[in-house]
Amino acid sequence: MKTRWMDQDAPSNDDIRNEILRLLMSLRIGETICPMDAGRNFGSKWRQQMPLVREVAADMVRDGMIEVLLRGDVIDIDEKNIESIRGPIRLRLRPKTLQSALDVDDEAETDSDETTQP
Repeated sequence: MKTRWMDQDAPSNDDIRNEILRLLMSLRIGETICPMDAGRNFGSKWRQQMPLVREVAADMVRDGMIEVLLRGDVIDIDEKNIESIRGPIRLRLRPKTLQSALDVDDEAETDSDETTQP
């Protein structure tokens, strides 16, 4: 199986954050991923990366970028340590994060339209 990152020893927090965002941005609004989806893209030793993937996901929640869901309910990471959550969790973009990304794309298109006009 080919992976995006091959078998690097330890991905950085930024690598993991970018991979989570890349996966989430490829989905429809409201769709989710499993943290394993991101972890698997870091090679055959992905299971060893899962605690770090979950911790980066928790940081992303604290930064207001994503939400963590358990059985469809949003989990408050400040109340519950992400490592103590039992059961499969899912990650999804917060609606505001998605809107911010769309606004940036719109601004980039507007800027490029303005520079191409005589």
